[in-house]
Amino acid sequence: MNELLEKLRKYTFWSIDFLRKGDVNKFYNEIKFINENFQTPKAKILRKKGLNNILLHAVNTTKYYSYLKNNPSLSVEMFPVVHKDTIRDHYEDFYSSEYKDKQNIKVSTSGSTGTPFSIHHNKEKKQRNTADTLYFADNAGYKLGHKLLYIRFWGDQYKKGRLNKWTQNIMVHNVFNLKDEDIKELIEKLESDNSNINIIAYASAYETICQYLEKNNYGPIKANIHSAIAMSESLTEYAKVMTKKYFGVTPLSRYSNTENGIIAQQNYNNTGQFDINWASFYLEILNIDNDEPVSMGETGRIVVTDLFNYAVPMIRYDTGDLGSMSISNDSDAPVLVNVEGRKSDALYNTKGELISSSIAHQVCAYDNVKQYQLIQLDKQDYLFKLSVTNNFNLEDKLISKFKNFVGNDARIFIEYVNYIPLLSSGKRKRVVNEYKKA
Repeated sequence: MNELLEKLRKYTFWSIDFLRKGDVNKFYNEIKFINENFQTPKAKILRKKGLNNILLHAVNTTKYYSYLKNNPSLSVEMFPVVHKDTIRDHYEDFYSSEYKDKQNIKVSTSGSTGTPFSIHHNKEKKQRNTADTLYFADNAGYKLGHKLLYIRFWGDQYKKGRLNKWTQNIMVHNVFNLKDEDIKELIEKLESDNSNINIIAYASAYETICQYLEKNNYGPIKANIHSAIAMSESLTEYAKVMTKKYFGVTPLSRYSNTENGIIAQQNYNNTGQFDINWASFYLEILNIDNDEPVSMGETGRIVVTDLFNYAVPMIRYDTGDLGSMSISNDSDAPVLVNVEGRKSDALYNTKGELISSSIAHQVCAYDNVKQYQLIQLDKQDYLFKLSVTNNFNLEDKLISKFKNFVGNDARIFIEYVNYIPLLSSGKRKRVVNEYKKA
């Protein structure tokens, strides 16, 4: 019966798309072709066309970019790098004159970094995002019609209508409802459901669930789990190993944001790298201190040009995240080899050098640590907030280990807390930098 309903949902979804001119299906096929045939002449032509079209549209229909209108050799490098504040402060100047009177869709970020941000998407951009989502979910093991357990903050803008929920077979779970009794109930639901199930959740949600399962001596969950995708935060090694242990699948990290969509996602061939969504975006890695490109393998700011938001063109948009690129051995396409998270929460050692914020995840190697947060207070001062069990006695060992990363002259403090609170977005910050390097 479940298999029949899955096929019916799939048929219903594509039938509705067909009646709406089949744009999602067309986009899906194009995304698949470009991303899987990156170096072919046709894929190069399509990528170049997408970039040229959005650049020309921006200079001809927006006030902000109009000064570049009559340039005969227009290129993306001529455009300024912009930030959330730039767009917010000059929003009407970014809004395309061709789309101001159309029925566009407003999307808003949660403001987890203290900077709430809203932007409009045109109808085609929304359809492109749907196609992107289907393509990257398929790559992880999801099939349209399968049940999707979606654990996130469910604000009003994310709520779905009954038809959408039914056709997409979504089981929503609020990330704020992950107390022990909530997780117990959720596991019972999964084990009583014989559907094909896929999971999308904040990375910290996997960790919280697995800690509960480990604490209560669970064995592997008796459910038909096909895939697990982690979003919005970086996965710890603990979460990766334990998700595989309890759910039988290796979780993949997805790099995305509300204002743009899915920018990149890890694959099963090499889970350390992120396949970039070159079909829908143009990516650059720029120097942390200026707008010059960095060398391959060097960490810099991730800057995105959205090829399909014609309502409010986002060209050379600084995502606020850090990362680096290399060339994939599988496809010869540039890939992200790491995504460090927010530039504003990057860590520096006592010499003032940028270091990977992923060092904070090393705390997972210590038994009896339930939750943690690493805060850089000053050039040489670091604070670990730890929620631990009563028999944690590895404080000296932890301090010694982290001095190896940040410097032997570092002052590392420990503060014990009952709980590391979630942000308003439902995410949990593991790294905070209160010392800003000049």
